[in-house]
Amino acid sequence: MYSPGQPFEPPAPPLAPDQVTGLGVLMRVRSNAFSAFPERCFTAPVMKFRLGITDLILANTPDAMRHVLADHPDRFRRVRATGRVLGPILGRGLAAAEGDAWRHQRRTLAPAFTPRTLPVLSQHIAACAEATCVRIEASKGGLIDLLSAMQDLSLDIAARSMFSLETARFGPELRRLLLFYSATIGRPRASDFLLPSKLLTPTDMRRALFRRRWSRIISSIIVERRYAASPDTPRDLFDILADSYKDQDETLLADEVSTMLFAGHETTGLTLFWACYLLANAPEWQGAVRDEACACDVSPTSAGEALARLPLTRAVVEETLRLYPPAYMSAREVRDPHDLCELSIRGGSLVLLPFCMLHRNPVFWTSPSRFDPSRFLGAVKPERFTFLPFGAGPRVCIGAQLALAESVLVLARLLRGNAIAIEQANPVQPIGSFSTRPSHVPMFRLRRCTH
Repeated sequence: MYSPGQPFEPPAPPLAPDQVTGLGVLMRVRSNAFSAFPERCFTAPVMKFRLGITDLILANTPDAMRHVLADHPDRFRRVRATGRVLGPILGRGLAAAEGDAWRHQRRTLAPAFTPRTLPVLSQHIAACAEATCVRIEASKGGLIDLLSAMQDLSLDIAARSMFSLETARFGPELRRLLLFYSATIGRPRASDFLLPSKLLTPTDMRRALFRRRWSRIISSIIVERRYAASPDTPRDLFDILADSYKDQDETLLADEVSTMLFAGHETTGLTLFWACYLLANAPEWQGAVRDEACACDVSPTSAGEALARLPLTRAVVEETLRLYPPAYMSAREVRDPHDLCELSIRGGSLVLLPFCMLHRNPVFWTSPSRFDPSRFLGAVKPERFTFLPFGAGPRVCIGAQLALAESVLVLARLLRGNAIAIEQANPVQPIGSFSTRPSHVPMFRLRRCTH
C-alpha cells in the first residue's frame, strides 16, 4: 500500500457553536453547510431542535442514516425544499420525483447505467478527456482555471455519452445559467424548509423566471438532438427516454434531460476540481497517481479495461468525495411518529442528514481532516454507511458508477505526463450551499514532465 511523506490537511471553515438553534442551523445552511452544524454532531447519533410548530432532527451516525435512507425509506418523504431549490432545474426529473412516478422513471433510466454499459461510455469519457487535456497542455505552463475546464469537460461527456450531442453551441449558455443559479437563488433558505409550498416568496418568484429561461434552452437542445438523429446512429439514453415518454407531457422528457446534464456538469466537474486541488497540495500522492496512469493505456479503445488497473487513482477520487461530497446533505420529512435511534420523533419533523459531518467524524475516521487516499486501498474498506457521497437505499444515485469511472479516467489522463501546481497561496475552503463549491477559484499551472 502506498503511503505519502508529508500529509496535507486542507482547510475547512469552523463549525457552528454548540448552542446553535434549529433556526440557526437552517440559516447557516444557506451560507455554508460545512459550518452549519455543531461539533456535538460527532458524538450524538441524533439531535433534536424545536423549530416553531415542528422539530428539526439531525441524523449524524451511520445507524441513523441507514434507518432513514435504507431501512425505513417509506417512513420519510422528500422535503418541500427539494422542489423549491432543485425544481427550477430538475422539474419532475428522477432526482425530484416521488412514489409511482419515481419508480417508473428509475426503471426507465436503469438500463443506461448498468455495469455492462461502462465499456462503451468509457470510450466517450476518454475521447472527451483527451481533447480537453490536449487544449490544457497547449497552455505550456500558463495559468489555467481548472474548475471551468473540468465542468466544461463533464458537461461535454454527459452530452455526448448520453445524448450524442456536441456542446459547442449550447454549453456556454447552459453553464452561465447554472453558475448564476448556484451562486444566487439556488442557495437554500430557511423559508424553503419551513413555509408551505403554496406560499411563494420573492425568491420563489425569481426561481420561476429562471425556470422559463432554463426550459427554453433545454427545449432547444431536444429539438437539436431530434434534428441530428439518423437511422445509422446507435441508440442512446435520449432514444430510451423519448420512447418511454412519447405519450406523456413533453416537459417530463425535458426534465430528465435537465437532470442528466445538470448531474454531469455540477457534481463530477466539482469532484475533479477538488481532486486536482488536493493533489496539487500533496505532491507525493500526485506522483503516485502519475506513475499509475503512465503504466496504463487510458485511450478511448482501452479505457474500459484501464479502470481496473487504476486503484490508487480511484482511491484519490473516493477520498476527494469524502472531504468534498458534492451532495453535502440530504433532507427528509417524517411521515408518522416513530423512534430514530431511541429518540422519539414527531410526524412532520424535518430530518437533515449532514454527509459533510459524517465524512469528517473522528469516531469513524482516523485523522478525518487529513487527505489520505490509503483509507480506500487494501482489503479493508470503510463501513458502508460511514461514506455516503452518492446516498444510499432505494434512492442511491443511479449514476454513481459512471461518475466514479469518469473521475478516475479524466484524472488519470490529466496526470499522465503532467504535473499540476496551484498558483495561489490563499487557502481554498469548501462552501456547501447549492453544491460543494470552492470559496474562491484558484489558478493552476500544468507542466509537462517525463516519466
